[in-house]
Parts: sequence; structure tokens; C-alpha cells
Amino acid sequence: MMDKLGFNCKWIRWIKACMESTTISILVNGSPMEEFKPKRGLRQGDPMTPFLFLIAAEGLSGLVREAKKANLLKGVEVGIHRVQVDLLQFAYDTLFFWKPSYHNVLAIKAILRSFEMVSGLRVNFHKSVVGSVGISQLDKLVYSKCLNCQQMELPFKYLGMTIGGNSRRPEFWNHIVDKIRSRLSSWKVRMFSMVGRICLIKAVISTLPLFYFSFFKAHFIVCNQIRKF
Repeated sequence: MMDKLGFNCKWIRWIKACMESTTISILVNGSPMEEFKPKRGLRQGDPMTPFLFLIAAEGLSGLVREAKKANLLKGVEVGIHRVQVDLLQFAYDTLFFWKPSYHNVLAIKAILRSFEMVSGLRVNFHKSVVGSVGISQLDKLVYSKCLNCQQMELPFKYLGMTIGGNSRRPEFWNHIVDKIRSRLSSWKVRMFSMVGRICLIKAVISTLPLFYFSFFKAHFIVCNQIRKF
């Protein structure tokens, strides 16, 4: 993939040397075993891991582009300008968007299988879900069975954000309110000085709802609850 993306061959050799020169020892019952060199994968905590993972994941984007060129996969159109959306990647999360057809489901399954064979990475289908908008429950069941995934129900959480809920209802904010309540429980507060309480509010409590506030307008009942705490 680095060669495909235009990296210099000397740079690729440097990266390869960094990967192949490492040794690992495993603790068994608290005692280290003999060191060995890993043949595949990356060490946990290696600073190059996220960069190399993104480079490898670019192969999945290339497979999707080739499938679109061959008219094997059709994404969805978004907005008044009808922008084509078929694949979104964030860190190690991957989202496919496609028009509801069995042909597209088979194409995605073939893409994922091809990517597994080429890269050595594996898709965790137990953590993968299939969601749908405007199609029958039977079609949704067929698609999820074909991909060996669970069915996604609304509302659901993504990156800690509730998707598909009604932010105008106080119930939508319950988990945020519960988090703040737990951080400010009476037994914890009694152990803090006044300075500690101020630091807790400024550094922790005030940041908990900010992610939600950047997307949704909070109900006044929720704001009053937070102020009361």
C-alpha cells in the first residue's frame, strides 16, 4: 500500500526495518518467556500503529472505488446537490452506505472478503450491524443474514452520541444527567475541599455535555437539572 501511495522505496525499507527489528517477550505466570520476533501485526502502543493502520485501510477505499467504476456498488445521494456517499471511515470504524438491493449487499460482502484476504485484517461481524431507512423488516432481515450482522435499531449510539433520538425531549439527555449526577455524588463531594470542587466542575463536569451541546439544543428542564446538581 505504501508503494501504491507513492512512498519512496528507501522510506518503505526504513519502516519495514522498524517493524522487523522488534522483539517481544510474553509473561507466563509472572515470568518472562524467551524473546521472539513477531511475523505479522503491530505491537500494542507502537507510535507507528495508527499511521500504518490508516495506510492499510486505504486499500478498502480503493476496492470500493473500483467496485463503483465497474457499476457493482451504488451509494446513496445526499442533499440538494445529490452528493454520492458510499464509504465513511473514522479511525477503525467503517460505515457503508448503499441503496437497498441484494446486489449491493453481495458486492459489499465480496469487498470485505477480498480486503480480508489481501490485508490479513478481519471484520468483527459480531460488532457490526445493518441499519435501514424506508425498507421492509423482511428485506432488513435478509440483508443482515447475508452479511452475518445484527440488525440495528433506532436510536443507537455512535462515538458516544445518540443517533435517531429526539433531542427536544428531556429523556434524550438522561445518560448525560446521570453521568453528572454520578460525578457529583454526595460521598465524593464530602472528600473534596472547595478548591477541589471548583476544579471538578470546571475541568470535568462542564465538559461532559459539550459534545452534545455542539449538535443539539438542550431542553430547559435538562439545563435546570444540571444547574441544580
